[in-house]
Parts: sequence; structure tokens; C-alpha cells
Amino acid sequence: APPTSVARYRSTQGPPTNKEKDSVKRIGKLHIIVGALAALLVLGIHGHSIAQSSLTIGGNNANFGKHSLRSGFTPDPKEYSNITSGGNLNVQSMRLGSGCTGFATARPDVIINWTGSGFLRFYFEGSGDTALVINAADGRWHCNDDTAGTNPQVDFADAGSGQYDIWVASYASGENIRGTLHVTELRSQSVSP
Repeated sequence: APPTSVARYRSTQGPPTNKEKDSVKRIGKLHIIVGALAALLVLGIHGHSIAQSSLTIGGNNANFGKHSLRSGFTPDPKEYSNITSGGNLNVQSMRLGSGCTGFATARPDVIINWTGSGFLRFYFEGSGDTALVINAADGRWHCNDDTAGTNPQVDFADAGSGQYDIWVASYASGENIRGTLHVTELRSQSVSP
């Protein structure tokens, strides 16, 4: 029996011609190609959205605590020790921005609720290759890898008040590097190799 689409549009009776059969095959292949392209487009868009939302921002829970800091804090730098980097999420694949790399957990390692304005610097010193990934109070991503040796540093020229979600990512998958996160308002305080 002829395919329904050929039978429906044929002007003559009898079996379909070879030309009509070829047309049906071409239309079928075209539908498959269009369907495959549509599926890739949907997966690409949703895959990107999923990756972007894999890092939890704006929450109340962090792996190594939630802290509040006000401009003029002492001691400066403020140190958060025994932070361990790493996780199973590939930050680079999330396309958050320049320098955003490494592997991290979904939950931030540290949350800083900052009250103030002006210069603010975050840096991490550890025993291996790490990167900093920060979602700032304005919702923008700021990242760094290897400012000094394998230690990262992120500077904010005019840090606005609000929540800073901070991840210490391991450059290599499967690594967990212990170290100290430093927060300072002093330009003279900087990460060392």
C-alpha cells in the first residue's frame, strides 16, 4: 500500500511512481534532520541553563560557613582556615566568565555578607592549584586562577554591600586542597606563591 502522504496528494490512481517514492524518502529524511537539529538546540539551551544553575547562589548555607563583615573590620586580613577546595562540578563548562575554571561543589564554600563600599580583596592560599569563583552582591561572576603561583586572588575596586558567594575550586578533578581564604580591605595584603 502506498504511504498515506503519497496517497493523499496523488492525482492519479495506481501504485506510486519511483519519483513519488523518492519524494517521500526525502521528506522523511528532512523530518529526521529537522527533528535532530531541534533536539540538539533544546539540549544545548537547557544544558547551558542547567550548568549555570549548578552553583547555588543567594542561599544561606555554605560548606565552611556564612559570615558577616563590615568596612573597617579587624583584624585585617580576616582569615577563614581549613577550607577544602574541590567538587564534582566543572566550572569552566558553565561559561560563567573569564578565568572561571576548576571543579567545585554546588554549595558555596563560604558566604560573606558584606556591609560597606570601597576596595575588597579575596585570596586563597593552599598547598595546590586552586581557583576562586565568586558571585558578587551585584549578581556578576568574578573568577581567578593563578595570581601568584597556583594561588588565586579576586579584587573588587568598589565592592557593594550584599552577599558574596565564594567557591574555592580545585584546578584538577578529584583534588581536595586545604588552605586559608583571606579577605582584606588593604591593597598591601596580597596572595603569595
